[in-house]
Amino acid sequence: MKLKYILFFGLIFFNVFAQKKEIKKIDSLNNLPFEIRLKDAAVLDEIYLKNAEEAAKINYNIGEAKSYSNLSLVYYYQGKYEKDLIFSLRAIHIFEKINDLENLSLEWGELGYRMKKRNLDKAILYMQKAKYIAEKSNLRKPLLSIYNNYGVLKEMKKEYDSALFYYNKGLALKERIKDKVGIPYSLNNIAGVFVLRKQYDEAEINYNKALQIRKEINDTVGIAENYSYLGDMYLFQNECKKAINYYQKSVEITDKYKYFGLSQDSYKKISDCYESLNDDKNALIYFKKHSSLKDSLINQETNAKIAELEIKFDTNEKEKQLLQKQSEVENSRIKVTVAIIFAILASIIGFLFYRQQKLKNKQQHQEFELKSTMAQVENQNKLQEQRLSISRDLHDNIGAQLTFIISSLENTKFGIPNLDVAIEKRLEKISDFTRNTIVELRDTIWAMNKADFTMEDLSSRIFNFVEHAQSANHQIQFNFSIDKSLENKSFSSVVGVNLYRTIQEAVNNAMKHADATQIIINTEKLAEGLRIEIKDDGKGFDLNSTDFGNGLLNMNKRIEEINGNFSINSEIGKGTRIRIELENFY
Repeated sequence: MKLKYILFFGLIFFNVFAQKKEIKKIDSLNNLPFEIRLKDAAVLDEIYLKNAEEAAKINYNIGEAKSYSNLSLVYYYQGKYEKDLIFSLRAIHIFEKINDLENLSLEWGELGYRMKKRNLDKAILYMQKAKYIAEKSNLRKPLLSIYNNYGVLKEMKKEYDSALFYYNKGLALKERIKDKVGIPYSLNNIAGVFVLRKQYDEAEINYNKALQIRKEINDTVGIAENYSYLGDMYLFQNECKKAINYYQKSVEITDKYKYFGLSQDSYKKISDCYESLNDDKNALIYFKKHSSLKDSLINQETNAKIAELEIKFDTNEKEKQLLQKQSEVENSRIKVTVAIIFAILASIIGFLFYRQQKLKNKQQHQEFELKSTMAQVENQNKLQEQRLSISRDLHDNIGAQLTFIISSLENTKFGIPNLDVAIEKRLEKISDFTRNTIVELRDTIWAMNKADFTMEDLSSRIFNFVEHAQSANHQIQFNFSIDKSLENKSFSSVVGVNLYRTIQEAVNNAMKHADATQIIINTEKLAEGLRIEIKDDGKGFDLNSTDFGNGLLNMNKRIEEINGNFSINSEIGKGTRIRIELENFY
């Protein structure tokens, strides 16, 4: 009987040993450097698919999920975008199942970033999921890339204030961990947005900060790259002489260290600058340098590929011999290990029986807790599905009907000749009211889709509202600031919607009635609460003689509903200030 148990546990230990060896092999493939995965993307799909299957056989969940993640990346670089999405979602499903939040947020973020040129709205949705998971669990590693990539998506949407907001968040995180390699990338992203907004002084400050850091860490490629960025900035302003100066600084470095890809680009831009200055002689000289480097790079790539194939052939032969020797050594080691295991098994069998019963009790307790947790999650998911269903109905039915009303009014105006002026104005008012109702409906749907809010959600929504408001009236300067300590504060959707609506109404009143040139929105933390002020420099009004309309009364009522204090102060010629205070906010 004892011999039977010894053989049984010996087999278990042998399987564990073999499993560890298999896990090591799976991990080694999953941890291939990014450069190799990129270079060999055309042939790695079958390898990673097999790797996932091997991981599934031994129930190695993290290995299976990472294999699917790598497989999705490989398919992306092959241009097979449907398969990229399928296998990324498989990886996400497993990461969720094993509650690996760090890899889960990284995978959502990578999927969103890769989706940006195919479906920007979906890309933003996936990136928001990644950001929510990483921020909720304070996962620093994913946030380093998520903030920067989310800023790129916002920049693509031309939401430059939001892009700057997230680039700065990423920069703050890198500065906190003193990431001197990563900080210049964030500074250059920020500068790029300033260039697009034609704020060239701000752009130059950030480019020079990045350049200074790269000089401190002796990053020669980065230094050359920053000189090229400065050249691009001046070329964008048609200041060709300054642009040439920075491009030449860049090629001094790139030629010396043989960074010919960057040299080629700089020579082409120098040639374009001289052509703009009607200096045909120098334009031709630098274009020839550009063409010469281009031909040289093509020849280098061809020769490098031939050398690489020769080295691969020699290496494969040597690896076969080495693997054969390693296999012989490994077999000897396994025999010795099994002998040692059998020698010690007899002394631990009794202990194993005791441990088995204890683990069984513990497992039963964990299963009970797991069932309770899953029931709670299922209830939450059902509630969220109901909210989403209602919001879809509002969008598809009510939204479509309102759009039909606007279309019908427009057709009525243009379909009836010589329409009475009073009737035409009345139709225009109804049309404007309906458009405003659609905007309000969208905001309501946005609120319904969120179980709770953070201050960052609210500020992002206000940023978008302010951008649209400023595009409607370029004469008004908007200034919106928020205390950094409030960014991650969460609160109910009721509080979030009432705050947003009140701020929206205050800004609309200032734009319509105050003749203001500046509107300031300031959010600050109190000892136990929150204060929001909306100020303008408009014409103001007499509080004692003015009949408050429904707008101000509704604002006051909204703040009272969330147990807050609402006050308004205005004097003729001195503008208006609206203050909202929430006590016991923390």
